[in-house]
Amino acid sequence: MERETPKVKLETVIRLCTEGIEMLSQNKVEETMNGLMHTLEMARQMLAVHNSRGEVWVKAKVKLGDIAPETRGKIIRNDEAGMLVQWNVSGSQRPLVDLFLRDQFEDYIELEGSCNNHQH
Repeated sequence: MERETPKVKLETVIRLCTEGIEMLSQNKVEETMNGLMHTLEMARQMLAVHNSRGEVWVKAKVKLGDIAPETRGKIIRNDEAGMLVQWNVSGSQRPLVDLFLRDQFEDYIELEGSCNNHQH
């Protein structure tokens, strides 16, 4: 089975463009540049996730059963079936692993290192 092409949600592109235009109109050039650099870094990490190269870490955005928000996890598999995340939970007697479908993972996890500095 062929791997699908990475997708970017249209709403995300529109939101980023709108935020960038608004920030530039307020003469916030440095903040706009930081936001663009952050977006490029996230795109690089998502490409690494898609190509399964290197270690890619995520964190939980919400409580997922025994997994508390902000818990770190490592992507251990990424294919057309979805994304397998092994959670880094101290004191756990066994590995905790979750499968996230491609069209749902953004509701539950985010790439580690994402920031909110450029959002308003």
